[in-house]
Amino acid sequence: MSTLLHVHEIAERQHGLVAADQALATGLSPGRLAHAVARGDLDRASPRVLRVPGAPRTDHQAVLLAVLDAAPGAVAAGPTAASLWGIAGYRPAPVHVVRARGTRRRSPLAVLHEVRRLQPHHVTVLDGVPVLRPERVVLDLCATEHLGRAARALDDAWRRRLLSGRSLRALVEEVASRGRPGLTVLRALLDERGDDYVPPASNLEHRFAAVLSDAGLPAMRRQVDCGGDSWVGRVDFRHERLPLVVEAQSERYHSALTDRVADAARLAALRAAGFVVLEVTDEEVWHRPHDVVRRVGSARYALAGRDVRRRDVA
Repeated sequence: MSTLLHVHEIAERQHGLVAADQALATGLSPGRLAHAVARGDLDRASPRVLRVPGAPRTDHQAVLLAVLDAAPGAVAAGPTAASLWGIAGYRPAPVHVVRARGTRRRSPLAVLHEVRRLQPHHVTVLDGVPVLRPERVVLDLCATEHLGRAARALDDAWRRRLLSGRSLRALVEEVASRGRPGLTVLRALLDERGDDYVPPASNLEHRFAAVLSDAGLPAMRRQVDCGGDSWVGRVDFRHERLPLVVEAQSERYHSALTDRVADAARLAALRAAGFVVLEVTDEEVWHRPHDVVRRVGSARYALAGRDVRRRDVA
């Protein structure tokens, strides 16, 4: 097999890119590499990275180009890594890259971050791009983002099952002695949630929970299966003690006729099973939170009074 063919095979696994160091490691001489570029077998994507002519220009290629240009062993990090993992609210650009301290080379393609040492088990490859693992990404976001945004990133990664309470606590214990930035915030978020935490299924649910918290109302359990001997359905929120259920309905996902019919049947079954069901819309939750607080508070008050009267009679 010719060394140039080997170079192209590496590029096939790397979105059409190959670092000059990788090409030379195949046995290709600097002279033959320069000749391949002059002949059009490879293009210069950057001073240190080559591109196969005609390779599609994608977001993943742009991220990998910045990673390969930064240094051998560099990986996507921070907001860019969050975007690659599909965590809501993040974009791949500008490309954030972390590399081991001591590399002198500069790169205009990336926002560079340096650490003393990149632990191998903190790194993986996702769709051909070297990237920090989700737990480490969330830890780093806890150091750079404001608290609410970091909490949403954690919840979204947890909801997508990219991480868990156990995997996050393992990371916290591992780096505790080093005093990494973001550690205090991550530990507080974990303590608040607990290892058995069920994250919000959507930003709407996250917002509803925040509305209750800001109003001083007790938190409600999320994504709870309701029904005794016969399962009735899973609800968005259920009171810890009272038979109160709250469904946060997004206009986008519940406006179709089939959605309305299915919701009506499920909510009717919940009410028949003895639950008081409140439906709150995304418009109320985002733009009229005081109405949401009033309705939830009134329902809690009425049910608590009914519960007291029942115990008095008994």
